[in-house]
Amino acid sequence: MRPLIVTLEGFIGVRDGMKRESVTLDLQTLPMGLIALKGANGAGKSTLMDNLHPYRIMPSHAAKLSVDAFSYWDHLCGAQAQKIFEWEHANVRYRSTFAFRKPGKTGKAEYFLAWLDRAGLWQPFVAPDGTRSDGKADTYDRCVESVCGSLETFFTSVFSAQNRRPLASYNAGEIKSLLAELLHIDHLRTLSAKAADVAKLLGGRLDVIQRELSSLSLKRETLAQTERAITVDAESIATARRERDGLLATAQTLGQQRATLAAKQAESATAEARLRELAKQRGETQTSLSSMQSDAMELTRRLNDRRAALAKGIAAHEATLGQRASIEGAQTQCDQAQLEIGRQEARIQALQSEIAGLEPKQTALTEANAALGGLQAQGSTKAALLTTLQQQAAVVDQVPCAGHAMHATCPLLAQAREASGKFSEQRIAVESLRRSYREKKALADELSPVVAQLAPRREELRLVNAALTSARRTFESATALAARKPLLEAAASGLAQSTTDLADVDAQLVQVAQRREAETTRLQATLRDIDAETSKLAASDVTGAIGDLDRQLLANREASMALDARIEALIRQHATRETQRDAMKAELDGYGATQERAERLSDEIASWKLLAKGLGNDGVVALTIDDAGPALTQTVNDLLLACYGPRFTVEIRTQRELASGDLREGFEILVHDADNDSTKAVSVMSGGQKVWINESLTRGIALYLARNAGEPYQTLFSDESDGPLDPVRKVQFMRMKREVLRQGGYEREFFISQTPDLVLEADGVIDVEALAA
Repeated sequence: MRPLIVTLEGFIGVRDGMKRESVTLDLQTLPMGLIALKGANGAGKSTLMDNLHPYRIMPSHAAKLSVDAFSYWDHLCGAQAQKIFEWEHANVRYRSTFAFRKPGKTGKAEYFLAWLDRAGLWQPFVAPDGTRSDGKADTYDRCVESVCGSLETFFTSVFSAQNRRPLASYNAGEIKSLLAELLHIDHLRTLSAKAADVAKLLGGRLDVIQRELSSLSLKRETLAQTERAITVDAESIATARRERDGLLATAQTLGQQRATLAAKQAESATAEARLRELAKQRGETQTSLSSMQSDAMELTRRLNDRRAALAKGIAAHEATLGQRASIEGAQTQCDQAQLEIGRQEARIQALQSEIAGLEPKQTALTEANAALGGLQAQGSTKAALLTTLQQQAAVVDQVPCAGHAMHATCPLLAQAREASGKFSEQRIAVESLRRSYREKKALADELSPVVAQLAPRREELRLVNAALTSARRTFESATALAARKPLLEAAASGLAQSTTDLADVDAQLVQVAQRREAETTRLQATLRDIDAETSKLAASDVTGAIGDLDRQLLANREASMALDARIEALIRQHATRETQRDAMKAELDGYGATQERAERLSDEIASWKLLAKGLGNDGVVALTIDDAGPALTQTVNDLLLACYGPRFTVEIRTQRELASGDLREGFEILVHDADNDSTKAVSVMSGGQKVWINESLTRGIALYLARNAGEPYQTLFSDESDGPLDPVRKVQFMRMKREVLRQGGYEREFFISQTPDLVLEADGVIDVEALAA
């Protein structure tokens, strides 16, 4: 691909960098070799460089190499914008036209690709697969890729944009896809995908057959269960019939026994009448026994309740009489307690008056002690100041100039003269404080023995209050006891009456127990006589036996009817299951054919999956890439040797060893450092070294593509790839550019660099600032 003419209109980079609405750049007149785009930051260099290709992307502004990760609308201004790019590839001239319109909130974009025929007319491009460029984005992308290859290959090999992703960061799948396109074997991956689709389609059909087989398997299990159930039903029918025959034989035997007993029953009619009379007497006797025992128990309960109440009353009367001495002496205690209360109240009043007279003196003593503390602190401070003033004033008489005329005016003695004047005032103040201190001290000494009597008086008052409280409690308890004196006579008479009543209740309890025992003995003897006579008469009575036989015959008939119903249900169930068995056997006749069809389809799917894997990334593609790896590595190492010397050697590994020792497809770039005798991954190298290696890899892929592709690209592009390099490495970097042009047969490389020395080495320069309006 060789760029010819580019026109940009309505692009923000052109407006802000060149101060114009549109720009047209004709590249046909430029010399062969290295072409530099120069200008200050923000002049629009990257905007021009990002549009020197036909793809719908500005690579330095895209998050990844995909048209879905980029939007032109972020780089356009105004209601209309366009890009017209004329370019040449394989001796055919093309024109890409991007038209953007945004009259309102939403915008519309159209993309056209045309080619110039021999008559000099532009014709809409039609791809080999019939895709026509009709203004839609997806059709335009397919048309461009049919001419120039995929977007990923172009921007990985020949176009080094800013912020591009280094090759060393590609994973195995991404690098395989890239190298497959470089080696023109990407159609194998398409065939692999188609084979996988066929396997998936056949897999869906196999799933249907498997579900059918699963359903038939369930029916086979159901058939086996049904046949087992049919056998069980036949056995159950036979067992039920045997049980019914046994019941019929038993019923015949019981009928014979009942006929014998019925004949015997006719002979004992008199015994039956006596037995009915005895049964009636037994019932009446048992009723009388139960009634008597119930009445005796109720009477005993009432007497026990009466006895408990009397015992409780006797205990209460005895408790009252037990306090006779205390109750009779309670009045005397009341009088004594009242006298004691009067004495203590008088003593409290005297103590409170005395304490009230002492409390003001305690306050005065506290104030005097506080004043003494303050005077003592002031006296210490003023005494220290007086000593200081005395020492300063003594200097006046001790200096050698004492007695001279200058003595009174000497400025050096100003402080001493001032201290001499303040000394007398300070001494008077100290004496005044000392007098005040002596007065306060005398007052405190006078009040101290008086105030010392306050604490004993307060303790005495507390003791007197406690004695008063105790006397009042004694008075209250004695008053309560004295009030109970009228109860003593009532308790004495009540105790005598309760004791008499208790003796009567005890006598009644004895009588009730005796009557109960005698009546129980009599009624039980009557029951024993009735039972004895009943036993004698029952020896010839067959009524009970006939009743038992009747119950057995009834149970036998009910069991026979239940067995008949069960046998009928089992016969119906047996017939139904046989019908179901026949139907399932008819359905399972095709099981073998269905299973054979599933096996054939499974073999077919395995073949298609094997074909998909063989044509995919882990098959022929991987083998072809492994074969191409040494040639690509050699190309990269030749570039490194020619431009940077023998220090670094690149190794491209397309397989990695697992912990088990097996090999698995992968991708890893290792760099051997001859100076340090070490090997390390590109990711841990310095920033400048990463630039060497990555550019060598990128240009190595470009050279490989140029040598193996039918129509190689004619132009290379790089945008500030030399940024991290030092000045010496920048020169070597330019040497590598020329070496790539020479080995690959490229016509030009457009590059952007902020290094003036590199711009000077270029064969041609595009001054972007000169394009500004």
